[in-house]
Amino acid sequence: MEYTPYLFPVIGCLIGYSTNYIAVKMLFRPHKPIGIGPFKIQGLLPKRRNDISESIAATVEDELISMKDLTRVMKTLDLGPEIDKVVDGFFESPGYNGKSEILCRINTTINAYLRSRVKKSVNANKDELISEFIQEIERNVDFKDIIVKNIESYDLDQLENIVLRVSSKELGYITIIGGVLGFLVGLIQMAFYLGK
Repeated sequence: MEYTPYLFPVIGCLIGYSTNYIAVKMLFRPHKPIGIGPFKIQGLLPKRRNDISESIAATVEDELISMKDLTRVMKTLDLGPEIDKVVDGFFESPGYNGKSEILCRINTTINAYLRSRVKKSVNANKDELISEFIQEIERNVDFKDIIVKNIESYDLDQLENIVLRVSSKELGYITIIGGVLGFLVGLIQMAFYLGK
C-alpha cells in the first residue's frame, strides 16, 4: 500500500499555513528592501508607510472627526463657569493689580461691579468668541497633517505592535485558515489520486 497520497492533506496544511504566516509577516517585514538586482521585497507597511498614513489621516478627518464635529461639540459646551473663573483669576492676579495702581485703589464695590460687567459681557458674546476661535482653528490647524506626522513619528516596530495589538486574532485566523484550506486541497488531491 502506498502512503504518499495520505501525506497530501498534511503537506497542503503545512504549505497553506506557512504561506499565510509568511504573508502576514510580510505586512511588516523586512523593514528595508532586500533582494538581488531589480528583484526586491519589502514589507507592505514599511514600503507604503507614507501612503498608509495619508490614507488613515484622510479617513479619520473625513469619516471619524471633522471640523463640523468639533464645532458642534464646542457650541454645546457650557463655558460660563470657565469664563467666570478666568475673569476672577484676572481680577485677582498680581499682574492685574501690578499693572494698574489706579485700579488697585478703586474700592471693592467698583472692582466687583467691573468684574461682574466683564463676566456678563464675555458670557453674552461667548458664541461669537467660540465662532472666532473655531475659524482660527480652521485656518491654522490641519488635522490630517497632525495625524500624518504622528503616525510617521512612530518607528516601524511601534507601528507593527499597534497593528498586532488591534488585529492579532484576525491575523492568527488568516494563518489558520491557510492551513485548513491547504488541508482541504490536499484531501481533494488525495481523493483524485486514489480514485485513479
